[in-house]
Amino acid sequence: MMLREFANLCETLEHVKPTEKAVRINQALSLLEDKSQLVKILTCDFPNNNIGSKKAIKWVASALELFEEEVEYEIKQWGDIGAAVHDLYDEYEPSPITLKQFIHLLELDCSQSQGNNFALFKSSLNVMSGLERKWFLRYWVRKPRNGIRNSVVSKAIGSHFTTSKMKEYELYHSLTDICAYLQEGVTPPAKLAHGQFISPMLAKARKGKQQPNKYIIDIKYDGNRYQIHKGTFNHGSFKDSTSIIIFNRKGKVVTNQFPDVVEEVAYWDGDFIIDTEIYPINMDGSPAEHKLMAKRVHKLNKAEAVQECPVKMVVFDLLSFDGEALITRPLQERVKILQENIPSENQALIFDEGTTIEAAYNVAINEGFEGIMIKSATASYKAGKRSVDWLKYKPPRIELDVVITSARYGEGKRANVFGTYGISILDGDDYISIGKVGTGLSDTDLWRLTNQLKRNVESFDDGKFTFLPRVVLEVSADLISQDEQGNYGLRFPRVNKIRDDKFPKEINTLNDVMEMI
Repeated sequence: MMLREFANLCETLEHVKPTEKAVRINQALSLLEDKSQLVKILTCDFPNNNIGSKKAIKWVASALELFEEEVEYEIKQWGDIGAAVHDLYDEYEPSPITLKQFIHLLELDCSQSQGNNFALFKSSLNVMSGLERKWFLRYWVRKPRNGIRNSVVSKAIGSHFTTSKMKEYELYHSLTDICAYLQEGVTPPAKLAHGQFISPMLAKARKGKQQPNKYIIDIKYDGNRYQIHKGTFNHGSFKDSTSIIIFNRKGKVVTNQFPDVVEEVAYWDGDFIIDTEIYPINMDGSPAEHKLMAKRVHKLNKAEAVQECPVKMVVFDLLSFDGEALITRPLQERVKILQENIPSENQALIFDEGTTIEAAYNVAINEGFEGIMIKSATASYKAGKRSVDWLKYKPPRIELDVVITSARYGEGKRANVFGTYGISILDGDDYISIGKVGTGLSDTDLWRLTNQLKRNVESFDDGKFTFLPRVVLEVSADLISQDEQGNYGLRFPRVNKIRDDKFPKEINTLNDVMEMI
């Protein structure tokens, strides 16, 4: 399949009914020699290519010899970068780019704007037709906007290979790998392989007195979630070598960020895949502020990062041990095997049976942790699913009344409205920033705020509008933090409501915020 054929397929998929999408994908699979290539693209089964929205505009403008303002204007008009460039260059001469070459372009590391990768991007973009550019750029920024969910692709694969076991296969493999196995006439094995990232199971917030019939309570640590694989690597001179891989929750390999964790895990017995939390600690071993984790993630000198941000790694689930997949077993069995094989000092704290949820919660908060997790003892590990089998129970969120003092236009369907809002609190007669917020608002709210704020514009610079303080919001957040420069910020802020009933002078003050820290 050529890129032009893929672009035509996507154009069709964008406009047909959801029930028809799987049928069209099934038909396309019939025409391909390597069917997994199409599945890989449609499911965006690619590593992070380090291209953000701003950098994407710079790359496209530079490659097509346009002004960045031109590209930004078209994006605001059309809603996304693919449609914007299609409108600018609507020629229809097809390119000679194959699906294999297309995949290579989508996998380019775009962290550097100079070098071979940009040169390849530029030369390729300039030979594409308008329609090809539209769909290349949409997949390049990982926002295809054609309504293709993994469930649609799964249905198409199942129909094409006439199998009813797709859900069983998806417990252990990506759709790309499942398609490759089935194309070779091989039944996808029901086991987890070393280096095969498993999408993490996700929790829901506890509502009221919600709880499973039989449950296990463990600590909710205020860190980052990582999946760690330890296995034996056999290849040439590396025979029987120990291999340790650390994935972040998005599946990116981040092993180099945690040399101390790698060294620790190397001494543990057995091969395994573990679900863990890594959190920053103080010198006495107590939990430190979560923001310190940024040094581990972003600092280039990893040796310095280890010294500046010591961490603790705790294991709260065991997905595989010595080659045996455990994800279909109930949690209580997984925990038992975990406790028998993982050093006790690295096991997540599990409360004794009979401990009430309220008592466990109070202990966790008193010890400086984020809260607790309430998990169904009989539930399997639902990879990639957000389930009520895991409930998170954290402190009530902080609520503040704030005023909007700045905003930027959003992306995608928010391209024509303000999508991110700078918010402030009162300090005497002045307003000081408390960060930004962009969630919790309906489409109607966004249009209303945009129209209202346009009447209060004070200045505009580099895409940022500054407003007279007129519009009040009620926002909630997990906590309030303060950095080394004394700036305040909200963790996980969300808009509760637009407070038409309040005047700017009635919002929360700096003194209020200082009392909450």
